Amino acid sequence: MKKTNTTKLMIAALLCAGTSLSAWAQTVQQQAAVDPGPGLVGTTYSEVEAGYQKQQGNPSHVRDLGFAYNQAIQKSGDWGLDANFSYAYLTGNAYGTRDYRNDAEVGLTAFMMQPWGKPFVTADGGYAWQNAGDVSRKGFIYTLTGGVEFQVLRDLALTPFMEYQAEPKFYNHERPVANFPDYGWDYGVKATYRFTREWSASVTLDLDQYSGSDLGVRAGVEYKF
Repeated sequence: MKKTNTTKLMIAALLCAGTSLSAWAQTVQQQAAVDPGPGLVGTTYSEVEAGYQKQQGNPSHVRDLGFAYNQAIQKSGDWGLDANFSYAYLTGNAYGTRDYRNDAEVGLTAFMMQPWGKPFVTADGGYAWQNAGDVSRKGFIYTLTGGVEFQVLRDLALTPFMEYQAEPKFYNHERPVANFPDYGWDYGVKATYRFTREWSASVTLDLDQYSGSDLGVRAGVEYKF
């Protein structure tokens, strides 16, 4: 009798283990089959960018290098939340002197997942410091960005956006200093093309309204974790 009970218990345990293993395998397969899409909103990734801006003021040409990291931290139903960090280094020449500026910001992105796209809003805050010749200035900055990420092809996403950056405490010790393009209203669109599940590349075109109509272009490479 004991032997029969033991055998039944072993069979039941094996069946439970097999059922659990099968369910786990199906879950893994389903997760692996989910296509995250070519977009960046709601994903964890790092990005390196290089850009060029033609502007109306001085310096008339600005080059920049940037790094960004985005961490997906929350998804609940149709809503999600990302945490992000960005750093940009801008440089140009005006009146025979070299100007350069550093921006570092951290913030959050709230987004909504819809069949037609992902509308999002980003709020960032940080610090900037700039040198032009022997003049320097520094202070707190913040950036507000809104847009929608559309998946237009299986491996291509387009993201039109509108951005505003303010510098309420940015000062220059009461001395004039050259203007840089990353404040005021900015309008643009970012195209992201996915080569593999992890790697993608992007091109961003923007129109900055700070000193009239400053046109810029940036190219980037992204890696999704």
